[in-house]
Amino acid sequence: MEVRQVLVTSSTAGTLRGMHYHLRQSDLCYVVTGAVFMALVDLRSDTQIKEEIRLGDSESIFIPPGVAHGYATEKGATVCYLLTEEVDGSDEFGFRYDDRDAAIRWPIAAPTLSQRDRDAGTLAAAVSAVRAQLGRPVGSVR
Repeated sequence: MEVRQVLVTSSTAGTLRGMHYHLRQSDLCYVVTGAVFMALVDLRSDTQIKEEIRLGDSESIFIPPGVAHGYATEKGATVCYLLTEEVDGSDEFGFRYDDRDAAIRWPIAAPTLSQRDRDAGTLAAAVSAVRAQLGRPVGSVR
């Protein structure tokens, strides 16, 4: 993986970021401090492949294009993203964290959200966009 940009985010307790996905960019998501509940949904697959995991200090996960991801932190966390593309806004997409079809079991009932995450579209629209762009490979998000 060639790293083109590094981003660091700090989130306070109760923050939820997601659900986000990219069509070109891969992310290596590394928890520097704290802990996160991370949800992943493979938008490329004919059947919904979803994982919900907890990552703590010094744990990481690789996220390929077409896999939506988001996280919530109950106590706060600093997360570092190693990106294969420089962020310019053209490869930033998402769907609502609480979309019923995703059925993600977030640990926070009333999270703090960005405006972007509050205004995100549907999971169905995200699946259609990814399949039109990337095709339909089937496999695990890990």
